Amino acid sequence: MKDLNKRFKGWIFIYCALILMGCKGPEKGTEFLFLIKTASMIITSSDFIEELDLKRTAYPYDIEENPMGYNEMVMDLVQTLSKEILFLSAAADKGVNVTDQEVGAAEDEFKKDYPEDSFEHILLKNAISYPLWKKRFKKNMIMEKFIDQELKQKIEITAQDIVGFYKKYIIADIQKKDENTPGLKKIENEKELVSSLRLQKAQDHYDEWIQQLYKDYPVQINMEKLKTFLIDIEKSEVKENEKEN
Repeated sequence: MKDLNKRFKGWIFIYCALILMGCKGPEKGTEFLFLIKTASMIITSSDFIEELDLKRTAYPYDIEENPMGYNEMVMDLVQTLSKEILFLSAAADKGVNVTDQEVGAAEDEFKKDYPEDSFEHILLKNAISYPLWKKRFKKNMIMEKFIDQELKQKIEITAQDIVGFYKKYIIADIQKKDENTPGLKKIENEKELVSSLRLQKAQDHYDEWIQQLYKDYPVQINMEKLKTFLIDIEKSEVKENEKEN
């Protein structure tokens, strides 16, 4: 069930900060600057540069010497930001948000896994300021809340679903364990069983659901501006050949 949960829990916050989001509402006169946008949010080229610089910290320092690998990194960031701006735009439209109190409580809970000042050391090591991290932390909370509200909680669970899930996943698991294992205790918790089933069904509907989101909140990518972030592989190969000769 942990693998299923990762799909919807999304990002581990401290590492997600390395793939930063610079979404903001479109300002009058800046539309032409966009790299990625929806009808209500925009990521500019300058936003993308900042995010790309931070994403590169997770890659070898000489990543540019591998043009194909570098371009894959850039396109991975584009894909990530496109999905994030989609979720945030839809969340804003649906009125999904989190309060400062909710963010504070979630942050306190999160930091329990980082004794003393180890959390601050991780931020420093990855060149991430605390205010910036907290801003991304809040955005991730909004996206997680939106997915839970608009996908997971709208999944209908029938008695037949529960019986089928029990037979398919739980009984098979119990046969491998003694009666005193956590697996048996999990079965006795009906709330946990329904939650696991809901997560499974949500995963089954995820692709269809997100495709509809893209239709409702189209994401536009400025391909001409995107080219400026990519390495021209043909030119790169020519330069490499010239060096060798």
